[in-house]
Amino acid sequence: MEKLLKALREANIAAFKILDTETNAREIYYVLDKIETIRTAESHDTSVTIYVDIDGKRGSSNFTYLPYMGEEELRETIKENIYAASFALNPFYELPKPTDEKPAKLHSNFETRSLQEIAEEVGKTIFENASFEGGYLSATEISVKRKRQRIINSNGVDLSLDSYEGFVEVIPSFGPEENEVETYNSFTFSNFDKEFIAEKIKEAIALTKARFEAKPLSLEKPVKVIIEGEGVESIASFFYSDLDYSTAYTHMNLHEVGEPVQGDEVEGDRLNIDLLPEYEGLVASRYVDSDGVVLKPLTVIKDGVGVARHGSYTYGYYLGEKKPTGVLPVAYLHPGKKSFAEMAKEPYLRCVKFSSFQSERSSGYFGGEVRLGFYFDGEKEVPVTGFSIAGSLHELKGKLVLSKETYVDSFSVGLTSTGGFVGPKYIEVKGMNIL
Repeated sequence: MEKLLKALREANIAAFKILDTETNAREIYYVLDKIETIRTAESHDTSVTIYVDIDGKRGSSNFTYLPYMGEEELRETIKENIYAASFALNPFYELPKPTDEKPAKLHSNFETRSLQEIAEEVGKTIFENASFEGGYLSATEISVKRKRQRIINSNGVDLSLDSYEGFVEVIPSFGPEENEVETYNSFTFSNFDKEFIAEKIKEAIALTKARFEAKPLSLEKPVKVIIEGEGVESIASFFYSDLDYSTAYTHMNLHEVGEPVQGDEVEGDRLNIDLLPEYEGLVASRYVDSDGVVLKPLTVIKDGVGVARHGSYTYGYYLGEKKPTGVLPVAYLHPGKKSFAEMAKEPYLRCVKFSSFQSERSSGYFGGEVRLGFYFDGEKEVPVTGFSIAGSLHELKGKLVLSKETYVDSFSVGLTSTGGFVGPKYIEVKGMNIL
């Protein structure tokens, strides 16, 4: 690290940022219920961003620092990235400066146990809950990681944080060989919770069985839609992403702070959304973002009204924010007061698995192709497939009814990062088109 810092300080650059990550992992791979491979993996990655200032603008370029680089090779790499950065100029922005705030420590029982022990305990829990008539787990992958990250920049920021990640991938198979159905299921966690893992495995098995039994949807009359899973996350994102600094800077926002984000008339639940650094069990949790900003909880929507903007240090700087929030990794949509049992007192179409659920701020469109749903005709619920749902959040945003039941989930927000979501398990919407 000292060799890298020396080379950067001697180079003709305006600023730099280093993200140094050490990862230790244990991985177990199963075929059926038999261990095929146990692997120990260690890695050390150092990502460097250099900044150049030209005519009042700032450009940046990234490279990966490798410890075996000699001084001459390192100087040449920096020189090449200075050249590349000069072709990627943006309006000038500062990098974060050190503050008196210290990041809190993440909560995880990974800290006091060996990774091998945790991985074995996860495997034991999976197979204790994987017995089901008519099917089996064809493949299982378990990975548990402990990461230590250090963020350094040329303004004097130097912060470290530890984080933890568990990952499980299971492929349940169901039905006779000629018509067998397989589903891919994965989930993450940063705290070993036997009940959580057992619930996820049972859910994966139940949905695979339902997918095998599902029939094409046939409706005689419109019914209300109940959205579950990724659709709930996407709807929440429609509202809080509108209050992101970058959305305002590019003039793509629909509302200003202080305005009702659901319109003046709300028949359903008024939304309350917080952005958090941590929620126990979510791998996205972190008290420092990748720019080195120490993160604090923030309420962005209260009783259906936007009350604060949020986002990266760069876009906050562009908007003139004195203290940009940084990128908060966990969204918390407060649950409603209506239970699923109350929602289920009349016919509904519950949409569980989508090919890809979408919500678009500009058009207001939300919906997608449903791979697995459940239709309740007032007497019994049956699995269905082969249909899509669509609607306009511009028209229906005041009619959303949130369940009191909650769930937590991690979702991908890029090639190498995740976000976290906590919120109602179901959202009831009347007036959607069923196609």
